[in-house]
Amino acid sequence: MRRFFRSRLFKALIVLLVIGLPVIASWVYRSWATPPDVLVIAGGPAGGQYDLVARELARAVASELETDVRVVETEGSLENLRLLESGEVDFALFQQNALAVPTDVAGDAALLDHSQATFVANLYSEVTHVIAREGIALATPEDWRGKRIAVGQPGSGDHAMTQLLLEHLGLGPDEFTPVEASYAKIVEGIESGEIDVAIVTAGLRAPVFRRLLAPPEGPSSCELVGIPFVDAFTTKYMALRGHTIPRGLYATPRRIEPSHPLETVAVRAQLISHRDVPTTVVEAVTRIVHDADFQRRASLAELHNGGDEFARQPAQFSLHPGALHIYEPGLKPLLNSDFVEATEGIRSFVVSMLISFYLLFRWWRDHRRRKAEHKLDRYIHKALAIENRHLEYDQCSGRDDTVALQNLLDEVTRLRQAALAEFDAHELNEDRAIDCFLEMCHALSDKINAKLTRQRLELGLRRLAEMQQATAEQGMHRGLEAVPPESQSSDSGGS
Repeated sequence: MRRFFRSRLFKALIVLLVIGLPVIASWVYRSWATPPDVLVIAGGPAGGQYDLVARELARAVASELETDVRVVETEGSLENLRLLESGEVDFALFQQNALAVPTDVAGDAALLDHSQATFVANLYSEVTHVIAREGIALATPEDWRGKRIAVGQPGSGDHAMTQLLLEHLGLGPDEFTPVEASYAKIVEGIESGEIDVAIVTAGLRAPVFRRLLAPPEGPSSCELVGIPFVDAFTTKYMALRGHTIPRGLYATPRRIEPSHPLETVAVRAQLISHRDVPTTVVEAVTRIVHDADFQRRASLAELHNGGDEFARQPAQFSLHPGALHIYEPGLKPLLNSDFVEATEGIRSFVVSMLISFYLLFRWWRDHRRRKAEHKLDRYIHKALAIENRHLEYDQCSGRDDTVALQNLLDEVTRLRQAALAEFDAHELNEDRAIDCFLEMCHALSDKINAKLTRQRLELGLRRLAEMQQATAEQGMHRGLEAVPPESQSSDSGGS
């Protein structure tokens, strides 16, 4: 019994070790895993909200992960996506509808398969502002013809949104004069009269809007105008949604801008990451993005008010596993995914080696078992010896072998009990030789019992015959004693 419990305890410890060792190793890996030495975030042009949010995020991530974080100034969403796909940056800000533009406008970004980009969170809504120089009316699509329009830098979200808007208005490339300009050049171009219309898609708190519509010194030389047929525009492109710029959003003591609510469109600004960024890093960045203090510092009011519902929907790319751990804590796997990927090769090697060693051990054990004397052999030899001895008894010699046969039967019983005590349930279930031994013991017991029964039956019959003979002799003796002596003498004389 003690051996049985010791075997069960040993097997339980092995199972716990097999299950617990990967979990412990994953926990140790997670505890000691360090983020990359440098994390790179692709922001946007200087003066835009992409740049402001990216730099605030970089400060928070550097403080949280204690690593160096750099922000790269870019032209905007399409360049950010290209840098992310090529592995030059780890995180990037991206405008949701940037890939909806024609291939010739998207440039190199349209040629990528976008397999490396993953979604982390929506940050805020970028609102399209149509800013016209004073004195220019844009009431109908016809008013846009022949204008000098700032279409943004190639590779930027402004450039993509401008192309969609001009396509919506039905303007061909020969019906206006495109001006590729940065935010600083847009301000200068409108003030100098070189730009008639600028289409800027950015967050409401982007500094460029204040510089254009509410300059700290002097009156503004431009004004906001609405987009014609907003409902039709949002119907064509699912990523866009209608938005109303409230009256007086960019008001100054000298001017209220806009003077009345304007209908325009908005699109989500997203934080995306490279697929190979460690899960622990993306998980930490997602946790930072959802922190109320960070949202307040980065002016992410929509994210703060909308929570997970705003942050997750809609997602243009697949969700990174690290972000999923924050949105769906219940789906977080027991083993860290970085640990699983990092140890995939060595895990396959170790499992293959364990299987090989197990098969080798089984072969060696079976080989030793076949070469060495089976521990059941001595019990079989003893049973054969008992069987040979029982042949000497009950040979019709007239002697009483009952006691000897009973002793042999007891020896068979003790031999069977000793064998069953030495083998466990697993061996009894797998070893066919034990079944043969038990059948042999049963057969031997039956033969000895048969001889015992015959011996006892013969002994009983012999005793019965002796009793009958004794009874008969005793009756005859009593009959003779009952006859008188005179009768006996007369009988003898007459005769």
